[in-house]
Amino acid sequence: MEISVQNKYPAPIFKAAKPARLITALQNLHLTRPEDIKMTDVFIKEVSKNDEVANKLVKKYLCKGSAALVFETPEGEILKLTLGNHFPLNRPVESFDVPVYEHKKSGKVHCYLEEKLYQHGLSDVFVDEVKNHIREKGYRTFDFYDGDINQIGLSKEGKLYLLDPECAKYKTIFHAIFDKIKQLLK
Repeated sequence: MEISVQNKYPAPIFKAAKPARLITALQNLHLTRPEDIKMTDVFIKEVSKNDEVANKLVKKYLCKGSAALVFETPEGEILKLTLGNHFPLNRPVESFDVPVYEHKKSGKVHCYLEEKLYQHGLSDVFVDEVKNHIREKGYRTFDFYDGDINQIGLSKEGKLYLLDPECAKYKTIFHAIFDKIKQLLK
């Protein structure tokens, strides 16, 4: 497999000449990103436990977070790998979150298939709209600052979404417990 690496800020992007298996893409990241070896080691070990996840096809590595790696699939969707559940305190997927098409698990790694969102031309007004939507749902924003357009995206239908679920957390642990009890009663 031939991979070209472009060193662009904030993360290098590779594109496979042909779609590659996820496990192969992770192994290539392991070789080309020495600063991320500990993270890729864990992902390789955990993804190897589930053939369905390991054999998912990806065409491009997009970026990484503190506990996540993001790829693009040949179909133009986002494949997000996270260490542990990406939703804080296992909160439910909310209307401000990017819709999850598919969720698989391989050991400690969660694999989410999501719509690829557009970020071009978004302004501070859109950030405020998403932040207000999060607060209206009873959550607090976290690590999501005024003008932080990198945390939001626009769907094909024109709906704004929060890209990183970690930016919307329960207000307190009591809110989380109350929400879990409410979900059990439903």
